Amino acid sequence: MAFPRRQGTPHVGREPTCVVPIRGVGLVRGRATAGVHVVEDPVDWTAGAGSAEFLLALPALWWPPPEGELGRADGCVLQGIPGPEPAAVEVPVVAGIDLDLLREGEPAEIDGSDGTVTLPGVREVEVVTSILQRDDGRVLLLERSDQVGSFRGRWAGVSGYLEDPTPFAQAVREIREETGFAETELTLAAAGQPVYSRDGDTLYIVHPFRFRVERDDVRLDWEHRRAEWVDPAEIRRRETVPKLDRVWERVAPSAAPKR
Repeated sequence: MAFPRRQGTPHVGREPTCVVPIRGVGLVRGRATAGVHVVEDPVDWTAGAGSAEFLLALPALWWPPPEGELGRADGCVLQGIPGPEPAAVEVPVVAGIDLDLLREGEPAEIDGSDGTVTLPGVREVEVVTSILQRDDGRVLLLERSDQVGSFRGRWAGVSGYLEDPTPFAQAVREIREETGFAETELTLAAAGQPVYSRDGDTLYIVHPFRFRVERDDVRLDWEHRRAEWVDPAEIRRRETVPKLDRVWERVAPSAAPKR
């Protein structure tokens, strides 16, 4: 999920790191480093793997592997969490990682003990995204203006780079600047686990929040041209910034921890 820098103001947030750990769920212990092979054939998992060493990346729905399908793979990354059927594999496995965070052939390290995937050379940028919700359950969506640097015309929550000491403080500041709601008018309803989104060599770590508000008049700044209070189901129907639906899932009233 890319966010525009403020016009005329350089980004002064935390220095990005060069080694980014993406947190998932470790299924089989161990560590391995190799090039990523994104599996496209549910029958022949190793088709197209070009290097002598590789990590398979595939949907959890295809797990466990048929006999012999791991081939010479050094490890596996799964999108989603597989069912309870056991898999007798001896290579490290990490689940709960979105495949759109990985690129074919790029180096990656997986740690099945910690449940992480690390992408050397991919920089980390932390951002916050807040969903404001009224007492009637409707949430605020903002249509991005033509003045922003990315995703013009798409719908979003209240977002910005992490520049303040904490994600919460940044969320409150962005809400005040982009909608006119003061901190005293906000009630924190939920703070979710981070959502990961990738754009080129940048990994965005999105800190999600949901705040309750009692009034519905919004004072927009230059970043947005329109505001609407909608049913939360509308988030999936609209053309939004990447993974806004995932942000909502992390902070929705009935949300349970998801990967």
